[in-house]
Amino acid sequence: MTINTDFCGGNAIIRSVADDTVVFSPDLRDTEGDWFYWAFEVKGAAGKTVSFVMEPGYVGYFGAAVSHDLYHWNWSDTATAANSFTYTFGENENDVFFAHDMLYHPSRFHKFAELRGIKVKHLCDDNRGTPIPYAVIGEGKRNIILTARHHACEATGDYIMEGIIDEYLKNPIPDTRITAIPFIDADGVVAGDQGKNRRPHDHNRDYLDTIYNGVRAVKEIAGKGDVLAVFDLHSPWHISGRNDKIFCVRNSEKKLDDMRLFGRCFEESITPDAMKYSTKNDIDPGVEWNIGKERTSCGTFCRDIPGVELAFTLETTYFGEPGNVVSQEKLVATGRCFLEGFRKYLIRKGMEKTI
Repeated sequence: MTINTDFCGGNAIIRSVADDTVVFSPDLRDTEGDWFYWAFEVKGAAGKTVSFVMEPGYVGYFGAAVSHDLYHWNWSDTATAANSFTYTFGENENDVFFAHDMLYHPSRFHKFAELRGIKVKHLCDDNRGTPIPYAVIGEGKRNIILTARHHACEATGDYIMEGIIDEYLKNPIPDTRITAIPFIDADGVVAGDQGKNRRPHDHNRDYLDTIYNGVRAVKEIAGKGDVLAVFDLHSPWHISGRNDKIFCVRNSEKKLDDMRLFGRCFEESITPDAMKYSTKNDIDPGVEWNIGKERTSCGTFCRDIPGVELAFTLETTYFGEPGNVVSQEKLVATGRCFLEGFRKYLIRKGMEKTI
């Protein structure tokens, strides 16, 4: 049995490997403090039942995310504690990927775009040379900017983005286009970095003293005077409390009523095939950790740009909870509901048509 992290998104420090037990830790690399992301490949374990023990313990409620191709993911449903899971390999199951959550491989976005006739363009190269892709969907004077992976490990946002785009293609918002940037920290996505709390600061704390090429490109697009909204798509902390939900990070006292209206529209738009969402889980400015420095994040920077109606972060749980369990399909469906919620918001504000 061998353990490998040499693939797109791979991350783990393997402490020990025995016949039936693997002990591992997350590779924190240039992360300040602790974080929880991990992903590795196991080869040569066919026919065995293996226990995977993590130090420290960052295993989700439903065990590990499991894949054979880095594209399709399911839960192992074998968490034995907060720090371990087991897996029984089939007799011919010689190559299996395990991860903290359901990864979103960059090739998935390209395949999604190809199937829908969307041209993926080159935005810029990241600081270590990884190409950062983007796509413009539709036409119109108004621009909705979608961003994800400011923190490299936060894959759920890309599924949400996919759903938003898919819904737009079926039912465009009049005179409005979408600019989608799915991998802001493209270097980190490919390398399997945590991304969160990267030293000297991470990509979502880079909007004033900018050092990252992807952030610089977002600022340029956002400064063109035609932006209607900016939705920055994230994943929260590992587990528990609000982190098991989907929630909006409200970031402006001046726009609080508008953000609450959007939340109601989003909640009304949730369909049975999507993740559950309730406005009661949204977090107001000044509450708990939502007290970040002014304008260093994507949402806080863009909210103050003249003409921007809404700019905020959507946090989407890695796991969910019993009765509301994350799957790739449910995350994409939630993205569809998100755009429908924004459409309702524009209608109620009298802004759906050209302005």
